[in-house]
Formats: sequence, C-alpha cells, structure tokens
Amino acid sequence: MVEDMGVLVTYRNAILYYALMPGIWFLAVLVYLGMGYAFLFYIPIKLIVILLAHSETKWDRFLYRYKLLHPFAWIIERTISTPSTHFAHHGLTAEDGISNPNGNYGNLLFLWDIIFGTAKITRKYPNKFGTWNQLKEPWYVQLFFPLIKSNDPKSELHSMKTDHSSSLDHKKHTQ
Repeated sequence: MVEDMGVLVTYRNAILYYALMPGIWFLAVLVYLGMGYAFLFYIPIKLIVILLAHSETKWDRFLYRYKLLHPFAWIIERTISTPSTHFAHHGLTAEDGISNPNGNYGNLLFLWDIIFGTAKITRKYPNKFGTWNQLKEPWYVQLFFPLIKSNDPKSELHSMKTDHSSSLDHKKHTQ
C-alpha cells in the first residue's frame, strides 16, 4: 500500500497489468508496420507527463497561484494529468471532497476522464493516499498476481472473484 505520493508510485502495478495494456500492443503493431518512429516521440512524452503527474513537487501549484495563468491551467488540467488531478485518483477516500479513487484514471491524457465523466478537478491535493482495505501483501504477491495469489482468504489478491460483498462485509466488521 502507498501512503505517500511520489514518482516511485508510477510503476507499482502487477506485471500482468503491463502485458495486457492495449497501448503496448498497439505500439508493437506500429513498430511492425515500420512506424517505429512514433515510439521515439510517444514514450518520452508519456514518461515525462506521468512522472510529473506523480511528482511530489506539485508543479501545477504555480498555475493555480496566479490569476493570469488560470486560463492556461484550465486547458492543461483538462488535457494532461497534473499532480492535482492524478493525486485525487490515489487519494484514500472521496469523503475528503478532493479525492476521486473511482475516477481521474488518466495518467497521460486526462482528456479521457473529461470525455467519460470520471474527472474531478479541485486544484487541491489529498492528505491521505492508499486504499480503504489497507492491502498488506508481500511484494511478490502484489507484483505477480494472479500468477501468485495471497494465502489470506480476505485479501483482494486471494482470487479473481469479483464479488465485492464479502470485502464490504469485512470492511463493516473491522470498523
């Protein structure tokens, strides 16, 4: 579980997540078709934007501080992910009025969240990060799930079952 934001949060997903990413497969097709030059432009731009979106420096504060920059900030925060918009995705709970754990998914183009109605823009940053269930699993279970599963039947990494009622019941009983 992550309790603080920073660039190290950027690549904490399970390996299978990357194997199933459509962008990686699309990129492979482009390279196969002789359009590998697209790779040379796309990857550096994507890396810069997602690292900056996870950056603890909160570079977008500068845009919010000066009224003259607000129109520019409006365009930027609706186009690419900024620390303010993406930190909200990693926030612990929507109860703080800032976090949006069930939205703000885009790590490159925030425009997708705008289009699909999953965007929440507050120009603020959550104080708490993580998930309500406080996942405590060994690194190898987190990295290689579902190939390696948790031994704890209450863990979300125990099975591929998508019935959330048992997780919600567990949450009610532990509060």
